[in-house]
Amino acid sequence: MLTKDAIIHMLETDKRAVARALLVLTDRQTADEQATENTRYLNGMGFRPCHAKMGTSMAKFFRRTGYLTEKQIAYWRTRDKTGAMRIGIYWKQLQEAAAMKKANVDVAVIAPPTAAAPAAAPVQAPLAADRDLGNDMERRLTLEYELGMVLDSDDPKLINPIKNEMDEIDAFWAKIRKQN
Repeated sequence: MLTKDAIIHMLETDKRAVARALLVLTDRQTADEQATENTRYLNGMGFRPCHAKMGTSMAKFFRRTGYLTEKQIAYWRTRDKTGAMRIGIYWKQLQEAAAMKKANVDVAVIAPPTAAAPAAAPVQAPLAADRDLGNDMERRLTLEYELGMVLDSDDPKLINPIKNEMDEIDAFWAKIRKQN
């Protein structure tokens, strides 16, 4: 698991870590918070109210262009009176997101079942009423970006979980369109 110091170090030294952090924080905002670029619920998820507009806007910019400007990076690396970076205050949420991502990858790359170990029961897909097309399409865009980041590694442990989630989203909405 990533430590606070490791996360802070990445944010200080890697521009893409800052951009990815903005994507994570934006994805943790509720759909209505993302749409309005503000914080409506004080639930400890996503941006603080003072950073919501700037953070969501820059995350959208990054999704569109694939980069943040030096000025945008500098904004998030600005230090407060305690010496903490603006983006650094979100280290705990970033740590939680990394742990969740690792858990999903570990689950997704378990070896195929053998005769000695039968397959687990399939996971029940959420009902259409539990899903939102806009949220799924935003998630798919994030997955496409992540896939682009790992494609050059040729590591199926990194690539397959992303592709599988994208395929699941596509299949779900294709089924919904077919029903209508």
